[in-house]
Amino acid sequence: MIAEHFPHKAKDIPYESLFQAANDIMLLADANNTIVEADECAVNTYGWPRQELLGRPIDSLRSPRGRFDFPVDMENLRLRGQQFFETEHQTADGRRFPVEVSASLIDDTRGGLLLKIVRDISERKAFEAQIHELAYFDPVTRLANRQLFVDRLTQAIALSRRDGLPLTLLLIGFPDLRRYAFLEEGAKNLAKEAAKRLLDSIRAEDSVGRISDGEFALLLHADARGAERVATQILARFADPFPFGDKEVIVECDIGIACYPDDGRSSEDLLSAALVALLPALFEKGSTYNFDTPCLGRSAHRRLEIETHLRRALTQGELFLHYQPQIDVVTGRMVSVEALMRWQHPVWGWVSPAEFIPVAEDCGLIDSLGNWALETALGDASLWRDQGVDLRVAVNLSAIQLRDPHLLVRIRRCLDRHGLAASALEIEVTESTAMRDVIDALTHLHDFTDAGIHLAIDDFGTGYSSLASLKNIRVGLLKLDASFVSGLPEDAENAAIAAAIIRMADALGARTLAEGVETREQFDWLRAQGCHLAQGWLFARALPAVEIPALFHRNFLTSL
Repeated sequence: MIAEHFPHKAKDIPYESLFQAANDIMLLADANNTIVEADECAVNTYGWPRQELLGRPIDSLRSPRGRFDFPVDMENLRLRGQQFFETEHQTADGRRFPVEVSASLIDDTRGGLLLKIVRDISERKAFEAQIHELAYFDPVTRLANRQLFVDRLTQAIALSRRDGLPLTLLLIGFPDLRRYAFLEEGAKNLAKEAAKRLLDSIRAEDSVGRISDGEFALLLHADARGAERVATQILARFADPFPFGDKEVIVECDIGIACYPDDGRSSEDLLSAALVALLPALFEKGSTYNFDTPCLGRSAHRRLEIETHLRRALTQGELFLHYQPQIDVVTGRMVSVEALMRWQHPVWGWVSPAEFIPVAEDCGLIDSLGNWALETALGDASLWRDQGVDLRVAVNLSAIQLRDPHLLVRIRRCLDRHGLAASALEIEVTESTAMRDVIDALTHLHDFTDAGIHLAIDDFGTGYSSLASLKNIRVGLLKLDASFVSGLPEDAENAAIAAAIIRMADALGARTLAEGVETREQFDWLRAQGCHLAQGWLFARALPAVEIPALFHRNFLTSL
């Protein structure tokens, strides 16, 4: 009993009650480290009957690994009074669990009594492990995430610098993973299979990480020749089809390779060099690999610069929408506007959409840009309506966005937020986008038109449309590409093509809009051919949203 060990205090405080009522494990040991008392929590936790627990060496409760953690020194306890540490204990049946221990020397009248208060911290350690997993590992593949991989790369560079050992970095791009990103479970399974094949391609001393949704990275303790050999093995593994639901798909795999120290002396420099090497490989047909070299030229480096700065542009307020009026050729009134994205960089100035939109599509930013553009355009249309300006707004949709199965739901919610009818929105897709995956495109585009959203085919005449597909899509507007308007009416070839497109649109029950109209002669010819709408600098350039209402009641024909 507790009172037997503290006879001089037994009458002052109910030590027995306090000892047995504790929620933590309470162990009392004598100067020989033998357990002389234990509370009920200790008996229940360790699984020994009380009589077997009493008399055991207190350190026998530690697991074999825990016995090396922190020795409890009675002399130190006499000097310091208390010690705190973490170690590992084990139960009678061998189960091990982490504990937090507070060791105190509480009575020194007869050689000293050691009190250990032991707390099971299994839940805390599991929570810490979960936090560590979320912070440093990709939740889908369980590979190192970007933060952990960069840390490993930094350490490897330091060792390579010290020991003169070879080191190479492989940046692996999977453009098809982004293509299937909207099919959540399918994309996860593809990523897991990709991770497995990469792990099967490297040695134990090498490292692999997933640094973005569509990019993995490999750290190889090898020279350029060894890296090329691994790259070849990876391409061979990825040539085999991937299981995808009840069918199989081929996943394109492109690799950019950078070598330390020739291509970079820091983790950031090596990653940048590997990305520069990857970009040309991504634009080649089929899977391939490419080394970083100083002669890649300015274009790849410029694309890398654009991607880096574009990621900040949305949050920094550098992106804008300007609106170009679309004019009814009969009445001369503005009936709709096309939303055009603009980027004003604080140093570069205005960056052309023809330059940054393809980069956004390649690096996976196009979905964020598209969502922002849709939200902004419908917000502006709502403000115009409040001013008595009822205009349809046309918003461009990329091929990547078109694959999103939840796109229509998101568009409807956006319309509802701004109090707009579906007819206030026109979705524009390029001809090549609409025809790229005809079956999927038909499904999505049918959904738009069924919901009352207007549909326009942009850059018409530059792609490879099937007339049967166009009929099935129920397109409302064909936009005649500016390249066919240029030179009208003198250019006989362009005139023949433009006239044919206008007649074909009429046969399909669609209207036509001519882009890039710059002269009165072009306008007169197009109107005579039966074109319905026109836009271009003859009427107005693309303007900020605040300037649109002033044009609503203007008759543009009177100023020609």
